[in-house]
Amino acid sequence: MHKSYNIHMIVMDEHPISQMYSRITVPTWEKLGHKINKFAAVTPKDLYKKKQLTFGAKGKRDFTGTEKAVWYSHFELWCECLKSRTPMIILEHDSKIIKPLPDLSKEGYKFLSFINRDFGAKGHHLAPGSGYYITPAVAQRLIAEAVCKPITNNSDGHLAHNMNCKRQIKMNDFNYIEQINIDGLNTIDHKNPN
Repeated sequence: MHKSYNIHMIVMDEHPISQMYSRITVPTWEKLGHKINKFAAVTPKDLYKKKQLTFGAKGKRDFTGTEKAVWYSHFELWCECLKSRTPMIILEHDSKIIKPLPDLSKEGYKFLSFINRDFGAKGHHLAPGSGYYITPAVAQRLIAEAVCKPITNNSDGHLAHNMNCKRQIKMNDFNYIEQINIDGLNTIDHKNPN
């Protein structure tokens, strides 16, 4: 196994659904010999301490506190990647590894995750924020693009744009990690109109 990176999983400390997902997914990683570092997710209650990012409008509405918190969770790991000068795999709590990772030693970045739900088209769909690999140089680019102007996309859209999602979809080499969903349970309240 070629390994010269850290693996960080974003998990909400006091959220039962987030904890449930991590209890299911972490063992899949450990079974393949990976050590998972749990990263305490930023939550809406933490936002009063966060001032690095400026959020514009997302379409015709403002970002919700949850969307901002997701942004900060990823952003802080990009900063850690750059500061540590070590490549990193960033995972969300619902990221279950289903087959061994490829050799990432020659990659600058790579999406590694898919979602297997029917969105009107059969097959696996790339899940940008669920699981991806970045080097410090790519982390620096993600950070620079996030702070240079007001943010108008979710973190997934930011990753897709800056890591050339279309090219990676064409390569069809992102089927290593499945973003799972159990009985529709989610950590985001999709019934909230905001």
